[in-house]
Amino acid sequence: MTKSTAVSPQAVHEAARDLFASRGYRGTSMKDIAQVLAVSAPNLYNHVTSKQDLLYRIMDVAMDRALAALATALDGVTDLADQLRRATEVTVLDFLENPAEVTVCNSEIRNLEAPLRQAIIDKRDAYGAQILAIVDRGCAQGLFDVPEPRVASFAILEMGNNAKAWFHPDGHYTAAEVAALYGTFALRIVGCLPTER
Repeated sequence: MTKSTAVSPQAVHEAARDLFASRGYRGTSMKDIAQVLAVSAPNLYNHVTSKQDLLYRIMDVAMDRALAALATALDGVTDLADQLRRATEVTVLDFLENPAEVTVCNSEIRNLEAPLRQAIIDKRDAYGAQILAIVDRGCAQGLFDVPEPRVASFAILEMGNNAKAWFHPDGHYTAAEVAALYGTFALRIVGCLPTER
């Protein structure tokens, strides 16, 4: 390729995200990303410093989006059962609406170098801590009845992965319907009988 066309940072991000999700970080080169975008590999360096930088940006965008969505879902909600339901719904919905990014975050964290890896782990832990805090408060107030709140919170956090494994956009359920169902399941995990909204 002798001539390169213009490419946006967003296009680079999306191409790298999709390739990392399907081929893995180690199985994808900057040349592969450039070929998808029909540009020369050097053109990519106008937007990113390295493949490692691309991996970090993909994960950082995903984590910031998830944390912001969780904050929005919980804003002004005081009822703990409703908090858990909403937190679960927004978690599952994020997984179903952004499967490639979630795949990269789940499978490629091991390929992210320090200190970038720790920055992503800290954000992931902060997300999980919010779910655990809801479960802990619900147990302390007698609203939830589960012997191991920490394990229950892990199970709830894994619901997104479970739904992503079988969900198909053209299937019987919409992403929103699946998220709502999983929100109800989360309440059952903690021993709280769901009420109608």
